Amino acid sequence: MSSSEWCRLQPLTTHHSPLTTHHLIYAAGLRLEEATHLELRDIDSARMMLRVACGKGAKERLVPLSPRLLDELRGYWKVLRPTRWLFPGGAADRPIAPTTVQKSCKRAAREAGIAKHVSLHVLRHSYATGLLQAGVDLLTISRLLGHRSFATTLIYLHVRRPHLESVPSPLDLLPVEQCPRFAEPAPELSLPPSRGSRPCTPRSGWRTRRVRRRASKVRRPCL
Repeated sequence: MSSSEWCRLQPLTTHHSPLTTHHLIYAAGLRLEEATHLELRDIDSARMMLRVACGKGAKERLVPLSPRLLDELRGYWKVLRPTRWLFPGGAADRPIAPTTVQKSCKRAAREAGIAKHVSLHVLRHSYATGLLQAGVDLLTISRLLGHRSFATTLIYLHVRRPHLESVPSPLDLLPVEQCPRFAEPAPELSLPPSRGSRPCTPRSGWRTRRVRRRASKVRRPCL
């Protein structure tokens, strides 16, 4: 999801809990189950971290907390005053139902006129894609998303074409003096022939003449 589509989507989400849940998933890359089961004690404003205790496979992890998201969470708390769950459901002792958040997201996308498929997982995907375009390495993205396998993170490599076209070549990053240069070949020098000299031509039959001269020097026995 592009940033322009995100701006069109948010004003159409009227309820406070689903709206803040959308922002939380988009800003922190949480799964729907992780976002709906956040508690107030999981927000560490001193270290600017979010503790995800209900991760996939009961695996706990820490996620950076955006300053803008923290301001929105504080404004949300002043309105609804939740006690335990950050997003309480119909009963105060239970979190909000995931289907409530999903229906709110689909309704807002339909009213915004967004033709493509929009879901809460698309918001999580946009978080990973944004980190990748910002230069964050895949290993860090894998840890922030809570993936067990690094191969799962490779799915989020669907970067936009303008980003691919702006990637420079490593050769362009080198200083000019370090770039390879090829010298032009030196011209061949042609010397004029000296006076009285004859061109060297290969002698024909020189081995035969040499053998005859040696044979003539051999002394024959006297009769």
